[in-house]
Amino acid sequence: MSSLLEIGPGRWAHASGALWLPDPRTLLIADAHLGYGWAQRRRGELGPVADKDIAARLTHLLDELQPRELVFLGDVVHAPYPSAEERRLIVDVFTRMAARANLVLVRGNHDRGLTRDFGYPLVTEWRAPGLLAAHGDRLPPVNDEHLVLGHFHPVLTPRDAAGARRRLPVFTWTEHTTILPAFSPFAAGADLHKHFTAELAIALGSGQVCIAACTGQRVARLPFRRPGVK
Repeated sequence: MSSLLEIGPGRWAHASGALWLPDPRTLLIADAHLGYGWAQRRRGELGPVADKDIAARLTHLLDELQPRELVFLGDVVHAPYPSAEERRLIVDVFTRMAARANLVLVRGNHDRGLTRDFGYPLVTEWRAPGLLAAHGDRLPPVNDEHLVLGHFHPVLTPRDAAGARRRLPVFTWTEHTTILPAFSPFAAGADLHKHFTAELAIALGSGQVCIAACTGQRVARLPFRRPGVK
C-alpha cells in the first residue's frame, strides 16, 4: 500500500482524501469546512478547536506532490458568515496555499458569503480535459466528461475483531463519476451501506461502484457491492 492509488485514467486517490491529477498537476479536495471548530463553539459545543490541522495537512500535501493548482471543491468554509476567529484561520489557509499554488474555489452550499467576506472569486465548476468537477449539491450537465464531486461525505464503518468500529473516509467511483471523501476530519460522513440514497445513485450513474478507503497514511481499494437505494 502507498499514499497514492490510481482509480481511473489520470486520476489518483491520495491517502489524505485529495484527488491528484498528475497532468495538469492539480490537487482537488472537497468539503474542507474551514472554521468548523470555531463555528461549533459558537453553537454551544465545547470540543477542541483543531482546525489548524487542515493547514498542516495541506502543507504536507503540497510539499509531497508540488501541484501547480489547488482546487477546493465546495463547502470550503463551514459557516456561511464566519466569526473573527474563523476569518483569521480561513485567511491564513488561503494565504499560505495561494503562495504555493494557483488557488481555485468552487462554490458549495456552505459558501454563500465567501466572495464578499474574503475577496476570492468563486466558480461553479472546474474543468480539465475529459473531466468536470463541481461540488455536488447540484449536478451539472455533462457529455463525455468524467464527473468529480464532493458533497456526499462517503464513509464506511467496519467492525474489527474486537467489535470496535472505525469510520473510514472513502473514495467512491464508477466509470462516470468520482466522489471524494470530505477533507475535513469533522465531517460526520454518510455510511455507504446505510445511506446509499437515490441522489447518490443518480450522481454515480450506472455500473459497478468501487471504493478505496483512506487513513491519512495509506489508501487501499476495498470490495463493495452497490446496495439498494434508500
